[in-house]
Amino acid sequence: MLKPHWLLMVSLFSFSSLAQVSFEEKKNRVEFLEELGAKAQSMNIEAYRRELNYEKNNLPLDERAERESSLLAEKISLQVQKAIEAAMEDKSFEVASEEVKAAIEKDLELVAPELRDELRAISLQTIENFNRGVNQPITDLTNLNEIMFKGVQERSSYLNVPGEDMGLVSSLERDSKPSDKNHPTEYATKAELVESLVSDLESSRWVSTSNLTIKTDEMSKTDSRVSLQIKVEFLGVAVEAGPTIAFRREYKTNATIMAEGLAPALLPDGNFDFVKKDKLGKAIKENGKFKRRFFSFACDASLDFSSDYTGSGGFSMAGMGGGTSVTKTISQSVSLTSRRIEVPEYIDGKSATLKYLSQICHNDFLKAKATNTLTIADSLNVMMKNVISGLRFSHPKTKCAVDTHCYKWFNNEVIALARIKNFPRCVEERREKFRACELRGLQGQNCAVFDAQGKRLSDGMFEFTCDVGLKCVKYQQEGWFRNWEIYQYAKGRCMPISPKNYKSPI
Repeated sequence: MLKPHWLLMVSLFSFSSLAQVSFEEKKNRVEFLEELGAKAQSMNIEAYRRELNYEKNNLPLDERAERESSLLAEKISLQVQKAIEAAMEDKSFEVASEEVKAAIEKDLELVAPELRDELRAISLQTIENFNRGVNQPITDLTNLNEIMFKGVQERSSYLNVPGEDMGLVSSLERDSKPSDKNHPTEYATKAELVESLVSDLESSRWVSTSNLTIKTDEMSKTDSRVSLQIKVEFLGVAVEAGPTIAFRREYKTNATIMAEGLAPALLPDGNFDFVKKDKLGKAIKENGKFKRRFFSFACDASLDFSSDYTGSGGFSMAGMGGGTSVTKTISQSVSLTSRRIEVPEYIDGKSATLKYLSQICHNDFLKAKATNTLTIADSLNVMMKNVISGLRFSHPKTKCAVDTHCYKWFNNEVIALARIKNFPRCVEERREKFRACELRGLQGQNCAVFDAQGKRLSDGMFEFTCDVGLKCVKYQQEGWFRNWEIYQYAKGRCMPISPKNYKSPI
């Protein structure tokens, strides 16, 4: 049973109550995410598709959490099994399992703390089942169910909270129709103009001659921080089990007005000069009427976001692996631009000044509906969330994830003499817990000899740590010879711990 108390993480879509939303609208919300996914390849919306199916079947939230737990457990188990099978192509089960366990522990360091014990238990149980020849799913997922409940509740809220509560409905009525198919020079209301900016109609024509552009001052608004979970690589596959990282958000808006010709576009009172002029600055008449100068207008909105993280890890877009760049901070931006329309002369019976159009972009555009369910601000936030979903978390000093990442280093950077009787391994540094490529001695390789107090007895020349399945065996005694004239260092070589079971990695 799930615990009755839940502290929901600060999230893009976390809400206090649910209300009735039609299934068709829920479907539209998921389809909107899919539309964004076509442009943002890093987007991951599989969980929302599953959530829609849960809604269709009216499953309780706790049952949804159980299904999500089972899916994650199956994914982890499958990767562990594949890793064991791959390692056993040239190793015994004992050696292969130890190698995979080491890789699991390394990947678990990047997993969210609340998920580490659960994923470790699933992984180790899978290895045990593999050894016993048993193929059965992991059934004890009680704690994982409680953890997965948070994500289920978040996605359910996204599908079920009405647009009014989500801030998704602008001041325009949902059934209002844009009236500017012929690009009018007057709008009855400001809401009508905003609806025109976000409509699906074609933009106004582009200026095909000399022109000037006016860009208003950028308006910035720093919003509250949002905490989102980052994916990590687990045995080569991305899973949503990374740490929850806080991101700072800042909205920026501006208005862009483009005018035909190079004559000044603004009058002293802030109104636009709609009369077309010749090179001498005289008004041009056509059929006895002043010829209208063409003006176009559009709003731009962007959302800048940056990570607020001070730990020892870092981020990358490609996951872990040799040569992958990792950065301590992530700073990116997503933006949207409205439809381009002709600058009207009047809005709600008042002159359309530069200041008035700027206020529309700064105050009203973010609230306008990008779709029937999401505002421009919501769209920016969804894009931000799904750009972040493409991030991977790792330690900045990590150079490898598995031994195969070290083969190129071994062949290209290690001198030929050092490659003799050695094998490249991806090894974890004990203190900082990052992984890097190191040489490990094969059978017969020189190794360091120490006494019981940890004092080195060998000379340290071309000595290496023994590889998995081997131990350092002393074959030459240290001490003084010829009446204390010559000191002989101890010598050791790497030998199999279990000769019958040992198999060289080469």
